[in-house]
Amino acid sequence: MAYLPKALLRRLYVKGSMKIEGGALSFKLRNSLATATVNEPLRLKIDGVDIDPSQITIKVGDKTIKSSDVSETNTFEIPVGTDVEIIVPGNFSPGKHKVVVEVTVKGYGKGSFDFEDEAK
Repeated sequence: MAYLPKALLRRLYVKGSMKIEGGALSFKLRNSLATATVNEPLRLKIDGVDIDPSQITIKVGDKTIKSSDVSETNTFEIPVGTDVEIIVPGNFSPGKHKVVVEVTVKGYGKGSFDFEDEAK
């Protein structure tokens, strides 16, 4: 199984895409690497707090899926050049937030990366 380098994965984050709407925090990732099939729940940590995968909504094109619903039998594909929007409900405030993303991609394995940005 291949290794997913953190520096490479960090480039997936679309700088300036983090925003707050109704207390929910959202941000975008852009797949600029290779078509990927995600086959395990996406895991997030925001400002040091683990987010329950059932609270994470993933939008890819016209498909919306809860992270907790992702499995080996319920995968989702992210074609190259596609934006992925991640939405986490809560009581987030505008300002800087640090996000850690952990993702498992079929054929490549597990990788994680972090980024910090200012939500508006």
